[in-house]
Amino acid sequence: MLVHICCSVDSHYFLSELKKIYPDENFIGYFYNPNIHPKSEHDLRFADVKRSCNMLGIKLIEGEYDTQNWFKNVKGLECEPEKGERCTQCFDIRLIKSASIAKAMNEQKFTTTLLSSPMKEQEKLYAQGDDIAQKNGLEFIKVNVRANGGTQKQNELAKEDKLYRQNYCGCKFALEQQRNKQNKISLEMISDIGSQILPGSIEERREIFAHRDYLEKNNKEYILSQRKYIVWRLLNAKILLGENHLSAYIIAKSQNKKDTKTGSVIWIKPNLFENISKYYTLKEKIQKYENEKYLVGYSKKDDSLFVHLKLLNLILDTSYQSIEELLYHPPKYDEEIFFRNILCGYESINPIIIIDKIFSGSVRINIQSIFQEESIFRVIENL
Repeated sequence: MLVHICCSVDSHYFLSELKKIYPDENFIGYFYNPNIHPKSEHDLRFADVKRSCNMLGIKLIEGEYDTQNWFKNVKGLECEPEKGERCTQCFDIRLIKSASIAKAMNEQKFTTTLLSSPMKEQEKLYAQGDDIAQKNGLEFIKVNVRANGGTQKQNELAKEDKLYRQNYCGCKFALEQQRNKQNKISLEMISDIGSQILPGSIEERREIFAHRDYLEKNNKEYILSQRKYIVWRLLNAKILLGENHLSAYIIAKSQNKKDTKTGSVIWIKPNLFENISKYYTLKEKIQKYENEKYLVGYSKKDDSLFVHLKLLNLILDTSYQSIEELLYHPPKYDEEIFFRNILCGYESINPIIIIDKIFSGSVRINIQSIFQEESIFRVIENL
């Protein structure tokens, strides 16, 4: 029997129950979900489905990510609500493809783990599955694993087996609607220009679950936990010196500034390490800082700081030659926060702007950034 798989949370319990109902059946999992956006989220869900199928002893094949074809087929339905016509069309796309694969593999039966999702209308799926099966000379297997507390058991099993529990259905249209209701921005659809891995990003989730897999492979005990964080994203920034753009890099957790005039910027060499040296091993850096010319610019009318690239290189042991290089190959997020701590303190949110030329006079600052609460997975190893 071919089983279309949408995600590990739905498939793990569904397949477990299906094996009980059909003990003599040979199951083949088929992960085909071009509706999942972005591609990095699709790949993360596939990796977790692969782990789940390995745990259950089920063969798995991956369908193509023909997302452009999916967009073409749902055109005009972008504003449909969850469980509306876009979802119906999305089910058809995936079930028709699954039926085609089943026929090519000489399988007589197929089904889908979408039936276990509380976000889907089961009767509608039954009807769609039967119709597609009939057109292809197949049997669509209808099982109700939600009944008799099945949904709760599914959630409990997902937690017990430490699955990746995604926080949105899949497509960008449903995600946008969901985040709008939450008064949030869809961070999942935002990528850093320099591919920096940011807290709450899909890229961070991939690292976390890869670490989970590493611990399991090496028989190390761990727990999978979720924690609330206030995460930061820079949407855009522009620094103007007169009518000219000033080449600049914005350090993490810098707050919004809308056409803010700094007034004259005062350049000094502050005692950055007065209260830091006892916490960090920075003796050589402190000595170098004291012996060479490192300036920090403090704006007269604002709380923004301007820091020369040379000082960033000193603190972070980097060797950036230009702001452009910094933009496209940024340091790790934690290193930026460490740098912020040295300059202003860990809890600060005032803008820290890296420049590679000392300037005189006033500048205008435009920074659009957001701070947003997110639940973040953490893998905690047992020592």
